[in-house]
Amino acid sequence: VRRDAVQSLLVPFLLHVPWALGQSKLQGLDEPGELTAHDLYLNCVVLLGDFIVSLLVAAMLRFRARSVYNAPPGTPVAGAWQCYARGAKRVPRLFVTESLRNLAMFGAGLFLLLPGVWVGFRLSLATEAAVLRDTSAFGAFRRSFELTAARLERWLEMTTISVVLVLTILFACVVGFFVVPATSWSTWATVALCVLPLVMTVIQYAWTFFYLRLEEIDAQFIAGSIPPGAGTA
Repeated sequence: VRRDAVQSLLVPFLLHVPWALGQSKLQGLDEPGELTAHDLYLNCVVLLGDFIVSLLVAAMLRFRARSVYNAPPGTPVAGAWQCYARGAKRVPRLFVTESLRNLAMFGAGLFLLLPGVWVGFRLSLATEAAVLRDTSAFGAFRRSFELTAARLERWLEMTTISVVLVLTILFACVVGFFVVPATSWSTWATVALCVLPLVMTVIQYAWTFFYLRLEEIDAQFIAGSIPPGAGTA
């Protein structure tokens, strides 16, 4: 992020801002008052548009992260247009993988909390695999299952840090709402929607490097260059 602030922070921020501002101008789905079919349609368009932008940016960031992983200092990052072009080809697959993963987590969570958490854990690297490997959504699920085996502690660490970063932004917006009474909650919700992409970039890079490290460890296991159990702590 420090080496590539423009493409890692500024451009993703600018891509998300129009959708966040557009959503702030529409009547919320949970706000009082009559919600017309036109309002519902516009809300769906804004939410879907922002989701697709999120997928495109996430795919691009994964390719840029891989271009510098384990590279010597001073190695140039892969070109932004090149990464966007490669990421755009992965968006349909990433959309299917993300949708199926969320559906699986929701379905498992209907039984109890722990099954939902377990499914989320074992499928936590599926989107990285869907983007960085030439595989289908189910192939990405299988690869995530392989890489997360016996790595619950590392997953909990990554998840905790990610959740804390997101909750910090949301908590700051809640505090701002009470400290500045002249503002409305929709204003702070818009602020959160604009700031969260900046935080999500950091989180995305962290998860991509985590995935790449596990792929590296797995390759070393296969090659026999490290003893069994060395990469499961």
